[in-house]
Amino acid sequence: MAAFREGEGRAPIELHSLHLRDGLHIPDSMLSVMEKKRAAAFRSSAARRLFVAGRVLCRSIIGNMVGCAPQALSLAITPSGRPYLCDYPEIDFNLSHSGDRLALAVCHGGRVGIDIERLDAFPEEIAFEIMPLILSDQELDRVQRLAAEARRTVLLSYWVRKEAALKLLGEGFLANPQTVTLDPDGTTSSVEAPPLGEPIAIRSGRFDGEESQHFHWAVATSNATTELLWRHHAERDFLTRFL
Repeated sequence: MAAFREGEGRAPIELHSLHLRDGLHIPDSMLSVMEKKRAAAFRSSAARRLFVAGRVLCRSIIGNMVGCAPQALSLAITPSGRPYLCDYPEIDFNLSHSGDRLALAVCHGGRVGIDIERLDAFPEEIAFEIMPLILSDQELDRVQRLAAEARRTVLLSYWVRKEAALKLLGEGFLANPQTVTLDPDGTTSSVEAPPLGEPIAIRSGRFDGEESQHFHWAVATSNATTELLWRHHAERDFLTRFL
């Protein structure tokens, strides 16, 4: 078992969010040939737009970091579907989205996982159905003792932290989220037989978006970090700057 300790650390982590407004076109000129093929394979135009925007976001931010043209970055995908940088093994990144909001975490000298969800992601009936699939027996017992509105909020907190940890490990919810256990105060947690064999720090919080949209986020990293820096980008400003 590996301990997941929240709120400790010293690793340079950058967090970026991008708000995608309805109707604004995201050009795919920055994408590789293979990425353009992947984008074209999406049946949903919304899913295609999210994929293209995610690749534009990570290529723009990371290219700017390393002094490389964004389209020149070489990205590959692990067998489990996790993207990584071929030429910069010291830099890890991870993407998440919820609705029209994209989030990117970039870590130097370690691994990182991120998840973001709208606070209204789970209606009460859905929360009731998925709690036994996400939570360990002890966690489920704690949450079921709460009032209905508090249950949804606490479940979402568990969800984003568990998914961030599993995404760091390269599996996401393809793995069993019940193997990641979190104390209610968020100070310690664990995962069964992780490939890293070292403690993983988890940080989480909330931020307010536009139009009364509020988000819960979590970041897991193999190096502890004292501070996480969010940069929130408006779509038009971002496209003007990087495209």
